[in-house]
Amino acid sequence: MERNRWPITIILILTGVILIFSSLLALREERHLSHDLNMTAAHTGDEAHGDLKEAEEYEPLENPGEVTAVEERILKPSFPVSLSYDKYLTSYTYLFVEKKTVDIRSGPSFSDPVLRKASFGERLDYLESVYIASEGGIDEQWIHAVFEEKGEKCFGFVNSLDVIERRFQFDKMEEAIKRAEDYAEKGRLTYISNYQNRNGSAPLCNGKVFDRQGNGRSQSAPGYYSLQNEADFLYLGDGTLVCSLLTDGDNVKVEVVATGEKYYVPIKYIPQNHEIHELARVIAVDVTNQNEAVFEKISGEWTLISYTQATTGVEGRYSMPTPTGFFFAMESRPYFRYYEDGTTRIQGYAPYAIRFAGGAYIHGIPVNYKYGENGELITPPHREYSAAIGTVPLSHKCVRNYTSHAKFLYNWFTPGETIVVVID
Repeated sequence: MERNRWPITIILILTGVILIFSSLLALREERHLSHDLNMTAAHTGDEAHGDLKEAEEYEPLENPGEVTAVEERILKPSFPVSLSYDKYLTSYTYLFVEKKTVDIRSGPSFSDPVLRKASFGERLDYLESVYIASEGGIDEQWIHAVFEEKGEKCFGFVNSLDVIERRFQFDKMEEAIKRAEDYAEKGRLTYISNYQNRNGSAPLCNGKVFDRQGNGRSQSAPGYYSLQNEADFLYLGDGTLVCSLLTDGDNVKVEVVATGEKYYVPIKYIPQNHEIHELARVIAVDVTNQNEAVFEKISGEWTLISYTQATTGVEGRYSMPTPTGFFFAMESRPYFRYYEDGTTRIQGYAPYAIRFAGGAYIHGIPVNYKYGENGELITPPHREYSAAIGTVPLSHKCVRNYTSHAKFLYNWFTPGETIVVVID
């Protein structure tokens, strides 16, 4: 019995030693694992922090000075083009110099040499827009432009911040023509007639000479919403193009082409024998871009026959902006005379005029009269060109053209076929 006890004791001791050793190894592994996890977490945290830094800091894909993109922003007419007048042409998209001077450089960079300086009012033909990578992370935009030097075409670059990009809005013009054509098919196209209030001054609107939309009483007609409430109306200006729907006693129900709104207008303001018998000619004026395009329906197809620069009206004491909308081309004159501001003294004349809204005409370059020693009136010859045409609004309300273009329109104008559309 004594002998059997010792082997059992030795076995128990060895078992205990093994268990203790196993526990120590397990503890050591756990500490190593914990340390590895902490290191991994710390490393992952560093990487995440590094990603945040990379997201905040711009890393350019291109080197500064490299071209990142080239874009062409030119709106072309969808109607066929067959020009009957082709003087003073620009590209369909062009650049207007509004600053005193602008540098035209040999390349798309401020470090490139200056070829020449463009002055206020110049228009440069547009070729394309070029985007250049910069150190700040925002691309610089340069415009590849064409200019004339000693009668020859030259090429250069201007920074987009130094010029105003203008264009012929052919999409809006063509849409307006289609709208007018739809109304011509719908009914009789005519207009509001009250030039110089010859058909009687419109009534006051709630005791005022302006309605709630700011339309003025002078050279206008009242447009009543309902014949049961003649106190509620708007002023419709002379020349406004309308579609005559029906006659109701002393009033005519009309639909304004520009807005689609319907009004009752006293019959005395609606011409009875002057209307569009065939819509075939449209002069489209853009007051935003200070330009103009002319369309004619040739062999059943609307065609662009000229496009040019124009100057429209400006807000002032003796002037007003050219109104937007659809107008009837009411009459043409070889010239009309205008007064010196604030007086009844005749100051000058404007040649080749087409009247479309009140006293607003499309005409050539104005010419001031001269007076002799004895007060006799001296009429200078026509002026063809003015550098101010197509720059900024300057006229009293009219649309100024180069005189040769005004003459072209004067000869082309056909009563009963022509309307004027003014867009913005």
